[in-house]
Amino acid sequence: MTIRELSREQVMETSTVELAYLVLKEKREPILYKDLFTEIVNTKEIDEDEMDERRTKLYTSLNTDGRFVHLGANHWGLKAWYSVDKSEDDLGNTFQPTPRGNDDQESENMEDDLEDLEDELDELANEEDEDTEEKDDFEGFGQDDEGQDEEDSKGADEEEQ
Repeated sequence: MTIRELSREQVMETSTVELAYLVLKEKREPILYKDLFTEIVNTKEIDEDEMDERRTKLYTSLNTDGRFVHLGANHWGLKAWYSVDKSEDDLGNTFQPTPRGNDDQESENMEDDLEDLEDELDELANEEDEDTEEKDDFEGFGQDDEGQDEEDSKGADEEEQ
């Protein structure tokens, strides 16, 4: 039996878990939970007020009902589609999360940016090393002048008091 064969009254009396089973059975392929729930909402004409509560109840029911299997990346299927030999752990890796957007281009741009940043940091480190070497070259020069400036300022302070 398919959902389209059900009367309006039968649809309203049928639980969301049973409708989910019928949807998956009819489609004969795994489906994203969001799409599955949307189809059930449209079929049962569920109010927006009830949607959040129904969404969580359906998700919990799918997890506990032995007929359904989570295939990873929020895809659901019917356990009957898969051989008995496969464990739920194996099935849980059937779908891998899909990357968003053009990740190859983004990661390439990020690598370029990181290389540029690394080059800039290397340049700054080299400049600091050169500055340190220059200070070492002039070490000892001008120390007499510095001591004299301090004595002059002490003398000026004493005269003011």
